[in-house]
Amino acid sequence: MEPVRSRSVHDAVRSSGRRWVVFNLAASLFIISQFYRVSNAVIAPALQLDLALSAESLGLLSAAFFYAFAAAQIPLALFLDRLGARLTMSVLSLIAAAGAFIFAFSDTMLWALSGRVLLGFGMAGNLMGSLKLFTRWFSSREFATISGVLFALGALGNMLAATPLAVLAEAVGWRWSFALVGALTVACSAVFFIFVRDDPSPGIAAAEATEPGRISSDLKLLLSCREYWLISIGTFFRYGVFVAIQGLWAGPYLIHGIGLSAVEAGNFLLLLNIGYLVGSPVSGWLSDRVTGSPRRVVLMGLGAMSAMLLLLSTGWAEEPLWLLGATFFLLGVFSAFGFMMIAHIKEVMPAAMTGMAITGTNLFTMLGAALFMQIIGRILDLLGTVDQFSAGNFHRVFFVAFVSLAFAFFAYLPTRDKCGQAD
Repeated sequence: MEPVRSRSVHDAVRSSGRRWVVFNLAASLFIISQFYRVSNAVIAPALQLDLALSAESLGLLSAAFFYAFAAAQIPLALFLDRLGARLTMSVLSLIAAAGAFIFAFSDTMLWALSGRVLLGFGMAGNLMGSLKLFTRWFSSREFATISGVLFALGALGNMLAATPLAVLAEAVGWRWSFALVGALTVACSAVFFIFVRDDPSPGIAAAEATEPGRISSDLKLLLSCREYWLISIGTFFRYGVFVAIQGLWAGPYLIHGIGLSAVEAGNFLLLLNIGYLVGSPVSGWLSDRVTGSPRRVVLMGLGAMSAMLLLLSTGWAEEPLWLLGATFFLLGVFSAFGFMMIAHIKEVMPAAMTGMAITGTNLFTMLGAALFMQIIGRILDLLGTVDQFSAGNFHRVFFVAFVSLAFAFFAYLPTRDKCGQAD
């Protein structure tokens, strides 16, 4: 009878206001993570000048965050299951704060690279840890919607890395801007550790986490599931393309290719992120209330993203500028649909291995971001010096992105709503 009583307590706490405290504090760390991910876009010209970077080196510097983030996914599932999201997220966020300070005061590529690596490693737990917390504090029927709200709030971090960062960097410089955000990271991680708990009824989580031999059997099941690999391919290309544009190369495109100022470029990035902000809850609502399938929402997003990148690759969206703004906005909206891949893999795999499933998928998400940042940098280096780029050089990059997204769409198309079950 004890498990029944515990489950009753669990459900009661889920319905209380305490879960919203957990949600808001987890979201604050995720917002900071999103800021760090894409913060190089509007300060890219200053970084290149201060550290004497080529386009390929700039791509590597930005990609280092994602390589470290991806590497951390391998042990992260174990950390989340064994140590809990509260301790894991708090400690890792302090490591990220140290990285922010190192990056802020770096005077060589090596020191800046070290800072970005620590940032990536330290921020690696804030999405997966939040989702792990939500599986405990919210019901399964709320998961897609609440995840969509989290991703929408994460867009605030992307927005802060656009015009607000450009304005702050003009006022105090990019170095002090990062130092200030590093201090904020320390404060938020401390508050998170003090007020958040891993589970409304810790005894239930402990019982689930101590099943003998579960790790190897879960891993075998995950790797044998066709849907896991197809979803991972989809998220690799989808997020890789989007974050390479959002997090780095949109800035140089708008500044060098279109001829905008840093603040004006920040405004376009703001539109991109407002679109992401709008698209995140809409995608969760469509999945939970309209289509009943995260998979269908993902396919809608991949198809529409492909269309936006094809439009950018032709240059037709550049005149008038309001059309370019609309294209950036819609690219943000439909990119947000891709995060329903997390809800998809959660539905595909058994509930007891949620942590392993979502971190396994997120490994490919972060690898895609890292590799596409570098690939685009390499392409641009082959085309010439970054400050000499015309819009036409970026059109070639956007076409590569379009082909990649079209491939992702057709790779994702055969997936099913459940592993081993026809659609």
